[in-house]
Amino acid sequence: MKIRRILVSLSLLLALSFAVWSALAHDGEHHSPGGNGQPGDVPLRAMGSTPCVGGMAGTFPCNKVDLAALLPVADIDGTDAPGITANDIWGWTDPQTEKEYALIGLSNGVAFVDVTTPDAPVHLGNLPGHTVNSLWRSLKVYRNHLYLVSEAPEHGMQVFDLTQLRGAAGPPRAFTETAHYNNFGSAHTIAVNEETGHLYVAGSRPGAGRTPNVDTCPASTSPSGAPRGGGLHIVDARNPAAPSFAGCVNADGYTHEAQCVVYRGPDAQHQGREVCFNANEDTLTIFDVTNKAAPVQLSRTTHEPYWDRVAEPDQFRGYMHQGWLTGDHARFLLNDELDEQRMPLAKNRTFVWDVSDLDAPSVRGIFEGSTESIDHNLYVRSLHAFQSNYRSGVRVTDVRNAATANLSEVAFFDVYPVDDKPLFNGTWSNYPFFASGTVIASGIEQGLFVLRPQVNLPVRIDYEPFFVRQQYRDFLGREPDEAGLGFWTQDIEKCMGDAQCREVKRINVSAAFFLSIEFQETGYLAYRLHRASFGMAPAFSGFNADARQIGQGVVVGRDGWREQLDANKTAFVEAWVQRPGFLAEFPAGMNGQEYVQKLFQRAGVSFTITEAQAAVDAYGTGDVQGRARALRAVVEGHSVVIGHKSPAFVLMQYFGYLRRDPDQEGYNFWLAKLNQFQGDFVKAEMVKAFIQSAEYRQRFGN
Repeated sequence: MKIRRILVSLSLLLALSFAVWSALAHDGEHHSPGGNGQPGDVPLRAMGSTPCVGGMAGTFPCNKVDLAALLPVADIDGTDAPGITANDIWGWTDPQTEKEYALIGLSNGVAFVDVTTPDAPVHLGNLPGHTVNSLWRSLKVYRNHLYLVSEAPEHGMQVFDLTQLRGAAGPPRAFTETAHYNNFGSAHTIAVNEETGHLYVAGSRPGAGRTPNVDTCPASTSPSGAPRGGGLHIVDARNPAAPSFAGCVNADGYTHEAQCVVYRGPDAQHQGREVCFNANEDTLTIFDVTNKAAPVQLSRTTHEPYWDRVAEPDQFRGYMHQGWLTGDHARFLLNDELDEQRMPLAKNRTFVWDVSDLDAPSVRGIFEGSTESIDHNLYVRSLHAFQSNYRSGVRVTDVRNAATANLSEVAFFDVYPVDDKPLFNGTWSNYPFFASGTVIASGIEQGLFVLRPQVNLPVRIDYEPFFVRQQYRDFLGREPDEAGLGFWTQDIEKCMGDAQCREVKRINVSAAFFLSIEFQETGYLAYRLHRASFGMAPAFSGFNADARQIGQGVVVGRDGWREQLDANKTAFVEAWVQRPGFLAEFPAGMNGQEYVQKLFQRAGVSFTITEAQAAVDAYGTGDVQGRARALRAVVEGHSVVIGHKSPAFVLMQYFGYLRRDPDQEGYNFWLAKLNQFQGDFVKAEMVKAFIQSAEYRQRFGN
């Protein structure tokens, strides 16, 4: 009888523990008792490259994921204090140096680690939290700035300029925040839509002295009436170091996590709108947040089989925690953090939501995982989802058949070897978006894991965001604007598992940069100026500088871009006609007729009388401004623009992709082939040949 009483007491204690942890998992902090997951709780030490062999990488179970490095919490927490734990994690790639950095949240702040060389990470330093220590932090990056929130009281949002990490070397040092946003106090998570420059802070509480719906967002209340965090607090971060309040999304109470995007999925009614997919505990709630001052709730959908309608009050036996869209914006993969305990379940579940109709989303199917561990943060990169499932580690899932909810686990790295119990230990989150293919993950008790999945992950030039970014750099001579990067990347990713579709999209996306207004008015203009001035195509060595100068500060679509472009053109061409090389060919004293005739002769095209007269009229008295106006009239005229389109298109294949002057044989071959197909680059297979060439791919180590 005594034994039975003890067993009953233990079972009640376990049930109570689950209940407490489950409650804390909703709004606040959570962490289960337990060690570091090593047999015998043996302390972890830093590890270097440890391949996954025979299902193990050192003491860690694995499948098709190699361990590049492990840095224990004690090695990166910036203190000698005991009990520091890890939490959220994100990454940053320096656009100037291409270095990759892990940004790992800790209970006392955040650690910065250079993971450019995956098997030799370098701890650069730490940013302390703004107030007291907290088990929970959440972080994201926008325009080279880190944004960090916490459940610590009155923590607000820390802002840190990540470019401070450039050139940083040991020993690790303490950094200071760049700015602080105090319109809210504590918060649970943060999301960023890089295309619009807005942050979405979930589960926040009003900042001290702030007015709800004026400069902060209201809290919500729990079913018992207790105050708790609210919905989404919207922050305008387009001036990265000076974020400002933008609005609230609070029509559906507490929000746990969100993904906010410019929607380009199948629902035509909402295409191009900014939409947030909110994990709101017992619902997936979708909002149109295009108008930050007046968000519109599109739908609020629960999963009825998880409701216990007999209980008083009704109880939802799960917890809609966090999710991520697939590349086609047609499916939303949503993890449920508590169904393993509340249902209970033998295996964790990921819900595949059909969001092809944002006004009426539905559960298309449920993917059952391979362990009983709690499933946590997941992110989709191309055709794989990377899910941090606490005690069972990072699980890698093939999502190419998400349309039919047919997912499959293809790899994993288990950070908590002793068991896979449904408790809050092990990996909290991961970041799979480095172009190199390195994946970083945080272990609550363990530290920073640097992983190398062996699942044919597209890397560098095969990785869609990297590929698109490179088109901007090679053809427009600038970093991409966030809206353009998102648009062109998603145009490829929406193909999902259709390899032929992806190939065609990559060809069309790349060609679009040559055909774009921006290139036609900058790079192609520089080409035409050279042809009309010297009767030959430009050399690669000088072309890029000229094109960049014409395009300086121009982003088509932004306010004032036309005026900026015209000012650039005017200044550039006036300087061009004063270059020694031009003056040697077109000396001062030429009359307008001679000047214009020679330009058309050098351009090598037939022209109309109207075009010639317009150029002569622009010449005026033959001063610098007149000579520049006449030159622009010639090269911007229809005859020259059309006459050199194919030769310039071929030349730009060499300049853009191969970064060199063409060999004459190759140039002649492609020009003849392009002409054969009347300029149809797809039928000529020209762009395809260049972007698939070994010479191009070797530029990026592919």
